[in-house]
Amino acid sequence: MNHTIDAAREVLADGGFAVRELSSTADASERTPGVLAFEDDTVIGFVIAYETTAALIADWRKASDVLMLEQAELLGAAGQKAWNTYLVLLAAGEASFGEALALGQVEEDLEGMRKIARAAVAGPTAARSALLPLLPFRAAPVLEPVDMPTEIRERAGDLDPEIVRAFLSRADPTLVLQIVEDKA
Repeated sequence: MNHTIDAAREVLADGGFAVRELSSTADASERTPGVLAFEDDTVIGFVIAYETTAALIADWRKASDVLMLEQAELLGAAGQKAWNTYLVLLAAGEASFGEALALGQVEEDLEGMRKIARAAVAGPTAARSALLPLLPFRAAPVLEPVDMPTEIRERAGDLDPEIVRAFLSRADPTLVLQIVEDKA
């Protein structure tokens, strides 16, 4: 499970989040070990890691309640950011078909915090995939150069060619307007 938390910590930090491990004031039997808090300018959240998907499904609600009580001061001080609070529940183990359906139901529960619930998160690649909804875009799209005069001619196919030529010639705007008025 430490591998799952370590991978999540690395991915979140790389994504620009401040990340810290939480220590629980609750009895150890009441809290799943491996809990992170993360925050940036617009999002605040928590990651809880489990060994198995079954353990995640059985424990997530209780762990969420304990976490909300323990972090009430942090959440209260978050202001507008509190509306963008996430609970990320990660299981290192694979999910059966039924467990995968249950993870979907966990994500649909919007009480308290938004939720991301994923199974088979055993390394950095899986952690990045699980945390992708929270991460900033990594690269701008690569666009081919555009020949603007050709693009304008193609898109202005319904206009009189003389008007398009005048516009593209960088003629004085009053001259272009005069041509448009003459053609109208």
